[in-house]
Amino acid sequence: MQFYKFLLLLLLTILIVTALKLPENLNTIVNWFHPALNFGLSSHIMLISFLSAAFLIVLPARNLSFSEMLSFFAYTVSSLCAMLSKQMISAIIFCELMAISASFIIAAGSKDSGPAIRYACVHFFVGTILTAGSAIQSSNLIAIGLLINCACFPFSFWVVDAYPAASLHGASYLSLFTTKVSFLVAILHTNLWQDHAEILALLGTITAIYGIVFTSLEQNIRRFLAYNVVGQMGMLIITGSLLSRSENAASLLAFNIVFSIAYQLLLTAVANSTILRTKAVNFNRVGKFMSVEGMYALIAVLTMAAFPGTAGFISKSYTSVEIEASGTNLALYKNLYKILNLSLYLSVGLKFLYYIFIVESKSKLLAEKGGGVAMIVLAFACVIAGNPYLPIYNKSSIFNLAYTTKNIWSQFNLLLCATLLFIPLRKLFLPRINFKMDIDWIFRAFIPYVVSISNKLILKTRKMSTGILQNLTDSLADLYFSNATRLKEVLSYNSVSFISASSLFLMSILLVLLCLSH
Repeated sequence: MQFYKFLLLLLLTILIVTALKLPENLNTIVNWFHPALNFGLSSHIMLISFLSAAFLIVLPARNLSFSEMLSFFAYTVSSLCAMLSKQMISAIIFCELMAISASFIIAAGSKDSGPAIRYACVHFFVGTILTAGSAIQSSNLIAIGLLINCACFPFSFWVVDAYPAASLHGASYLSLFTTKVSFLVAILHTNLWQDHAEILALLGTITAIYGIVFTSLEQNIRRFLAYNVVGQMGMLIITGSLLSRSENAASLLAFNIVFSIAYQLLLTAVANSTILRTKAVNFNRVGKFMSVEGMYALIAVLTMAAFPGTAGFISKSYTSVEIEASGTNLALYKNLYKILNLSLYLSVGLKFLYYIFIVESKSKLLAEKGGGVAMIVLAFACVIAGNPYLPIYNKSSIFNLAYTTKNIWSQFNLLLCATLLFIPLRKLFLPRINFKMDIDWIFRAFIPYVVSISNKLILKTRKMSTGILQNLTDSLADLYFSNATRLKEVLSYNSVSFISASSLFLMSILLVLLCLSH
């Protein structure tokens, strides 16, 4: 098992070295340049970020099978090729390969094949939509397909259904690529945010609210993290719509994705370590064990909340300044963007810290540990990238945009007030429901139930109609044969009228019986 892990790590290392030596003329994400950065956010940065994160996910993995190793590698290569594709049709092909390999990853980590099959069905359906949109040159169909891949509401259910069914490292790996790669494909190959800014702002808001509501109620840690992925994608969609008028939109969105990879994976790594150490996946069975994992979780949460001194503070400060400068007319969504950011901080960050590291534990802490090196690297990335003196930043721009006294003080006060607000409202975020289905209840339970009831009703109606017609036919036959003698007296037996009437009557009975037999 360890051999397959080392082999996969070696393959990822080769991919990282290849990405470093990638010629500039092969770049498709060329010169995503922002004035606050001293470098163009090229494909090198994107590829290295994704591959390094993948390396850190695999590093603490245990019991990695040969099939998982092959699926991981195929999933990684197809994801990177989709991101680097110069044409939409090639991006669609690689997205389909992503769906196939991801389905194998889910199936390898689950005894139940249902989640893998449902995942494959959803993404093959998306592939059909994208192919049809590309064939008829319909930007709307392409937009719909990519938004489903980005876990946009009401098709967010596939994330929460499939990811917790995979192994711990499989779920982390899946959360790294599919949604974010689809978002990057949408940036590169469509004018989605420029053409449909208001609709996307609405959809992003609903998606973020969906993630916030279900993370607030969810009891299962793995499903909680999946809802967090959906909520963060909702915020990314809102950000894209608010930056629709900005020339720097692509670079800032990619910038946000690069930094979000670090804190989301760090939070996932802490959760996976907690599950391994307690053998429990529910919040109410995990609890108070203050350890080094608590510090890592705190760093991840503060980065997600854009606390000054973290990578999140820089990326979100740049984004806020650019939104104000772009002059967007979506004033309502600008305010909702700030409110939803704080709500995610409460429902995801503070809930995670409180119910894992503060409340009384109902589980015994085991000695088993894992993922220490990965958590250390991710935590350092979150903190070091928040250093305004890094050579990658333009110092004059960073201090003018992010590290102003007013911005630091206002962000600190905002997070302090939100944290104090959580204390009296913490019972609202009590983990109390273990959702097996949410919106997908409509697709997986309600619609099949309606179809089943309809089939039973049709079958019952058919049986009733058959009985009625059978009784009517028997009555008519009895009437005919009981009155044949009387008819013979009225009409001559050899008359044409009697023979014709009898033949027509018998033929009608025969036709009715034939219909009933079918």
